[in-house]
Amino acid sequence: MGPLLRIRHSRAPIVALLLVFVCGAVGIGRGTPVQAQADKDTLIVAVASDLQNLDPTLSSADTYTQEMLTNVYDWLIDYQVATDANGQQIGDPSNFIGALAEKYEWSADGKTITFTLRDGLKFSNGDPIDANAVKFTYDRIYDQNGVTPFLLSMAAVPDKAHVTVVDPKTIQFAVDTPNTLLLGNMAQFGHSILNPNVVKPHITADDPYAHEWLKTNTAGTEQGPFKLESWQPGNQWVLIPNENYWGEPPKLKRIIFKVIPDPSSRLAQLSSGAVDIAYELPTTDVQALEGDPNITVVRQPSRFVVFLGMNSKVAPFDNVKVRQAISYAVPYETILNDVLNGYGQQLTSPIPNGTPYHTDQFFQYKPDPEKAKALLTEAGFPDGFETTLQIASGNQEGKETAVYVQQALGEIGIKVTIQEMPGAAFTEQLQKHELGFFFFNNWISINNDPFYHLFWLFRSDCCNYTNYDNQTVWQAIDANVLNTDAAAREQAAMDIQQTIVDEAPWVFLYQPDFLLAMRSTVKGYTYYSADRFTRYKFLYKE
Repeated sequence: MGPLLRIRHSRAPIVALLLVFVCGAVGIGRGTPVQAQADKDTLIVAVASDLQNLDPTLSSADTYTQEMLTNVYDWLIDYQVATDANGQQIGDPSNFIGALAEKYEWSADGKTITFTLRDGLKFSNGDPIDANAVKFTYDRIYDQNGVTPFLLSMAAVPDKAHVTVVDPKTIQFAVDTPNTLLLGNMAQFGHSILNPNVVKPHITADDPYAHEWLKTNTAGTEQGPFKLESWQPGNQWVLIPNENYWGEPPKLKRIIFKVIPDPSSRLAQLSSGAVDIAYELPTTDVQALEGDPNITVVRQPSRFVVFLGMNSKVAPFDNVKVRQAISYAVPYETILNDVLNGYGQQLTSPIPNGTPYHTDQFFQYKPDPEKAKALLTEAGFPDGFETTLQIASGNQEGKETAVYVQQALGEIGIKVTIQEMPGAAFTEQLQKHELGFFFFNNWISINNDPFYHLFWLFRSDCCNYTNYDNQTVWQAIDANVLNTDAAAREQAAMDIQQTIVDEAPWVFLYQPDFLLAMRSTVKGYTYYSADRFTRYKFLYKE
């Protein structure tokens, strides 16, 4: 979800999917003073907002929280790291290796997967990690009925009875229908293996899953490369190496995350050398940094989808010709150049470039005011109409995009009023599918599978925000989510892309590049396109 539906955008808050728990934070541990910039063992990171709910199973849909969890926890499997054509290290979203599990093996019929744990695994407090800890974690996952068990059920592992302990090092998952989704649905923080010895003492009758403790604590249950040393809400949090980590020890001894909400302040601190990395800088600032020899800009293509949604149950967007007319009026190239400053690519399909079976051969839209006017006339609106374009407040890209759309639609007789909505109100109406015409930039599918992606955005009750309803498309999605016939899946993906592009529930805007600015002394960055979270275990300073 990307879920996970971890879904996210580096320049906007994540849209919470299914269940979102936003909890008040409390301090963890002691404060840590900012280290000198010259300290090669310490990395200082400027972030836009604070951590939220730290429970991996019911975590808030917050980018920084999810990234932190990804650095202090491990799961059974992870993405394989490979070198791309440019010599860059990349976390491959489609290939998997063991993490806490030394190996995994599928049965011949594809209905059982067996995980064998590594020898000598320990939690950060020294407790051993065994199959019983894995079983405890998955029982808790299923009992809480959040996003993570839904993803498991989607991959034909519907309940905790399908997860069984074979021996202290071995655990099996029974799969009702052989499929290619399971590993992609498991390689994320929702599957963090927890320490039952630490969690169980915090279980009460009112809190049978120790959520109240886990939402603000990780101590003793971490098993990833780092552990959370301290958290000063609203100010900073600090990661230090986990001495019991099973893998290669991190090179950095301390990572300090400073909460700096103002992007201009983050930029100033990066430029001065007060911080080593700055998140969520506007593309205009990134563009200016490109020529600075003291700064490295990480730029990678993403599978993030950004679009204008048109609600097919809200007039006049229930008319396909209206949706097509708008799609022929939008100035795509201008938006790419002037809003993204060239840091992105045209979105040409409901399946983004970078996902298997993507094609742009059906994308027919380019600015053509005369064609757009003709379609409006055919739709019964020869003089156009008035409408409102809704965006979340504080979304600079949305505001700039909306202005260009407003101008372009005005030329074909559609008078657009731009409505900036408070983020919470926008999200609430989005999740209720009540927005009519809206800017959306909060989605990346963590599982790089076309039918996983199509299911969530065009089929699911939660996230089909445009209320798109085409029974033929829905049936094709349902038939192929668990299908292992590659040829059949490819043909279905092509048919679906052609239909959705033609019926235009979205104005297909762009796929923004992933951008991260850092001091040139920071080395080792490895890009994970599945979730775009930084793995700090790879980083070091020269």
